[in-house]
Amino acid sequence: MTGMQSALPGTPADVKKVGTLLRQGKVRVTVFGLGRIGLPTAAVFAEAGARVTGVDIMEDVVRDTNAGRCRLTDELGLPEIIKKVVSEGKLKAAVEPSEAVSKADFIIVCVPTPVDQTKTPDYSAVQKASHSIGGFLKKGSVVVIESTIGPGVAEEMVRPILEAESGLEAGSGFGLASCPERSDPGNILVNMKSLPRIIGGLDEATTDVVATLYEAVLGVKAIRVSNPKTANAVKLTENLFRDVNIALANEFALLYEKIGIDSIEVINACASKYNFMPHYPGAGVGGPCLPSNSYYLISEGLRAGNIPYLIRMAREINDRMPDHVVELTSEALNEAGKTVRGSRIAVLGVAYKPNIKDVQLSPIQRVVERLQEMGATIELYDPMYKGEEVFGLQARSSLERAVRRADCIVLGTAHSEFRNLDLGHLSTLASRKAALVDARNIVTPRDAKQHGFAYRGVGRAS
Repeated sequence: MTGMQSALPGTPADVKKVGTLLRQGKVRVTVFGLGRIGLPTAAVFAEAGARVTGVDIMEDVVRDTNAGRCRLTDELGLPEIIKKVVSEGKLKAAVEPSEAVSKADFIIVCVPTPVDQTKTPDYSAVQKASHSIGGFLKKGSVVVIESTIGPGVAEEMVRPILEAESGLEAGSGFGLASCPERSDPGNILVNMKSLPRIIGGLDEATTDVVATLYEAVLGVKAIRVSNPKTANAVKLTENLFRDVNIALANEFALLYEKIGIDSIEVINACASKYNFMPHYPGAGVGGPCLPSNSYYLISEGLRAGNIPYLIRMAREINDRMPDHVVELTSEALNEAGKTVRGSRIAVLGVAYKPNIKDVQLSPIQRVVERLQEMGATIELYDPMYKGEEVFGLQARSSLERAVRRADCIVLGTAHSEFRNLDLGHLSTLASRKAALVDARNIVTPRDAKQHGFAYRGVGRAS
């Protein structure tokens, strides 16, 4: 792309050309990873005028993308954009990265960064992508890390790999920046076009050119920070703020259950004060971010010799909540004169978040597995997984089929479909004197009891 290479060595005037070149279709972007974040990113950049190539190791993902098919059907509007930009030749996908990288002006990394069984961050996908990018990186290109990583990983892990593989030096030969995604699954397109983006480059020229690009593509403000380390700290801080506050709500819930106080009533009353930010208890948190983000910062803290005790304790509290749901299930069944062993339990909702098709680190998986270990027969229903296999079980095609003859109903996800449940109808479908356990505070205790259920809810007085 004419003019873009000279933006890196420090000619700010050339940065202003990014928007014009984008509209002219002269900006080439390669996106590594076509998952929950990468595919919408590729689509939105293509829609804005960039020539985009998506790189993914999964051949079926590449094949679907090139056919204009979108797997993320729960992202409103995304399937239509994918179909449009592919048909216009603005977006294509590939498994082989060589041509995609060598022709790119910007390479955006959106690969997964999970934690392993020991709760240690697994950056192997970032490392692999860095090796692939470095081997074909052209002078003047800019690498942008959107994947969630710990502070310092871009500087201390990604940069050395890119420099060794390319023979170029960061800053003078290529640009490196972090722009961590800030999207909420199910609302990714809305978030992309409304939330400011945090940009931190290794140098001011890189920060400026990346900020200008994102502002031109997304129409949002780019907040420039000192470096990639700071940008990634912003992402972790905002997510861990939420995780810690959810843990506090869960701590209140566990205490108030024991002393006969309804924690939901307490939180709702607290919300009337100007400086109170309500967070609610539940079965735990899931998804690719909150359950793992803490460990990125804990890992960095251990390396620096400063253990973030509060963050670690909050994660332990939230990790224990699925077991508490199992305890509530046992209590409710006992009240109904039954035991977990031999009971038929209908679990309604398995996704980690309402109205999305995603079970990554869903706390409900732990609930299901524990109940099975204790001898229960599990029936699953989730409107996003009708008739599909989840957690090794075949989900029912309807709520009625899952609930029929159930000894206990466990509400695991607050899907819209479950917000106005007909408890009278459910009580006629379930077995005589059934239990109901609400892990997401969807129903009120009074309604559940009025319809004959032995009721338990997270944070509710029993």
